[in-house]
Amino acid sequence: MPNREVPINLEEQIDVMKKYVVFRQRKRMRNFLQYAGYFRVSRYGKYLLSYSGVMGNKPEQELLFQLYEFDVKLRNLLVLYCNKAEVRFKSAVSNAVSLKTQDAVFYLDQQYYTPSKSEKDAKKRKRNEKYFQRFLDDILDKENALRKDVVKHPELKEYRRGGSRQNNSLPVWVVFSYFEFGTITMLYSYLRGDLRKTVLNYAFSKGKYKKEATKQIDTWLDAIRNLRNYCAHNSMVSGMTSSVVIRDLNDSPDVLPKDTDLFSRLYALKKILPKKDSEQMKKELKKLIQRTKIDIYQLNILPAKWEELIDRIKEF
Repeated sequence: MPNREVPINLEEQIDVMKKYVVFRQRKRMRNFLQYAGYFRVSRYGKYLLSYSGVMGNKPEQELLFQLYEFDVKLRNLLVLYCNKAEVRFKSAVSNAVSLKTQDAVFYLDQQYYTPSKSEKDAKKRKRNEKYFQRFLDDILDKENALRKDVVKHPELKEYRRGGSRQNNSLPVWVVFSYFEFGTITMLYSYLRGDLRKTVLNYAFSKGKYKKEATKQIDTWLDAIRNLRNYCAHNSMVSGMTSSVVIRDLNDSPDVLPKDTDLFSRLYALKKILPKKDSEQMKKELKKLIQRTKIDIYQLNILPAKWEELIDRIKEF
């Protein structure tokens, strides 16, 4: 039988928080834990404690509250731009591929995909092909579920029995309004190589892209997706580490100091967002940092020269 952890009550949780931060009055910590929950709060406490050597002493509880407040505002800002990137890319895939193939339901047809993802390694090819069938079955199930769910989606009545389009599958521009971003990024990763390039030529500024660009954008999309998930689930983004971001070879190596940190998510957003949106994101982030009481550079939340770095990221 597996070991079971014993739950602890609120007063015990307050006592445990003393491992991470210094405080004497229990009331504020009690109220905070009642609201945010011990596990979430303890993540912030552990993060601060890891920088006690840099700060010169054990962190005070006020710093814990300030970090939490900053992180909430940071998530609210970043999720807005994750959503903008999602909408832009969904539209690009939907429009570019449907126009290229002249097929409004291309997403359901295996001929438009490369199940192996053209992987050279035999084990990876086999793994990709195995997962592809599950992916395609899932797409078929999701399309069918959308048409059948009268309660959630009454607006799709035309595609149900008695509707004027009852014999039609849902066109891509309809289903992409409902599919999760993770489904779209997976779909893009499995598209045929020529169609993957078609999407990039349609959406971005260069007009002609090579195979290496499609591999880079896979990592950018994954970075945006996991950042969005952090924000959507109210997880801590300050000091986050996640999937690897591949640098665009047109950028200088020092523009992306680390490939798994929070700044690497900003790098990915800068690559996917329209120029106007990426510039606005930078302005709002700068304003948020200026207003916060914590030292984000001491806590290594962003590089000290993040503004300069983000300006040097070239358009994709």
